[in-house]
Amino acid sequence: MHAAHEPRIRYLSSAACIGCGGICEILNATDFRRAAIRCCASGNRAGARRVRSGKAGSIVDKRAVLSRHKLFWEAPQAVLDRLALRAQPLTFRCGQRIFCRGDESHGLLAVVSGHVRISAPGPEGRSELVMNLIGPDEVFGEIALLDDGPRTADAIAATRCCLLLLERRDLLPLFDDFPVLAVRLLAILSGRLRRTSQQLTDQAFAGAEQRLAKVLITLAGGSDRDGTRVLTTQRELGHMVGLSREGTNRHLSAWQRKGYISLVPGACTIYDHKALRKIAQGHTASEI
Repeated sequence: MHAAHEPRIRYLSSAACIGCGGICEILNATDFRRAAIRCCASGNRAGARRVRSGKAGSIVDKRAVLSRHKLFWEAPQAVLDRLALRAQPLTFRCGQRIFCRGDESHGLLAVVSGHVRISAPGPEGRSELVMNLIGPDEVFGEIALLDDGPRTADAIAATRCCLLLLERRDLLPLFDDFPVLAVRLLAILSGRLRRTSQQLTDQAFAGAEQRLAKVLITLAGGSDRDGTRVLTTQRELGHMVGLSREGTNRHLSAWQRKGYISLVPGACTIYDHKALRKIAQGHTASEI
């Protein structure tokens, strides 16, 4: 129901034209083919190597990015070349919806930078159920990729993020040519199921403070380096742990007073990873 009250995603990003390899301006997550048609109709014949530079921008960059993802570890160079040619770079702002449950699936998405939360929307006015948090060098959207059905959950940018879209029609033939990729995808699915099981266990039995500490550690990329900055909003953190913004702020402000973190609009800097890890293990801030 929430989608009816929210306009479709409108953002500007660039992607390689499906028809000619030129640059397309993408308006929303379902606009890939229309953008390609506009691009070809306008006579833009820029080659695929002219795709905007930067993270995941050029063919070379995309090949390097894909090679770091678990699904494509040690993949033959020919596989990486084929995928890099077709992979479409997309960027999303923090809090922006990538796709909704029930949307048509266009393929698999690989995270280049940032984090994406996978969640099931609750009834009108109720909080969502967060099932997974996907980070750099991971992929998501694999269920719809395999069965060609609609999306089974919502995907929302938990931070600003950069993604690569790998279309189903480009990926499935590779599973026939290189069966090891299919085996890797099954391993990823198994790992995702384990994480979802742990996430649901935490939602049921872990306290809000413990869940919040776990999410901050995850968003920090598992780094133990004090001074790590996490770019996300308190509202987004609340969504990820099932808290209101006010409840989230109460815990974060208490940690800030103790010197564990510092807060600025849109970001949280961690200064005491050891303290947060103890809280994530079930200790309260007053016990540390």
